[in-house]
Amino acid sequence: MPLSPEARAKFNETAAYEFFLTKEGDPYGYYNFLFGWIDTAEDNWPPILPSYLVPIVFSIIEKVAPSIVDQFFS
Repeated sequence: MPLSPEARAKFNETAAYEFFLTKEGDPYGYYNFLFGWIDTAEDNWPPILPSYLVPIVFSIIEKVAPSIVDQFFS
């Protein structure tokens, strides 16, 4: 969506690009999925996913594919 005239006047394209260059190549994926989606302990879980299920699922995954759990939490 286009910026409003006020936001457009405040936007610094050079600063935005320089910020991007400092973040380019940073890990993205598992980290963002886990910590961007679930940001509170109880309030924003999907209705079918109770909070107590996550530790159980991760303990099962850890036995089958420990590298996946390491990617999430390391």
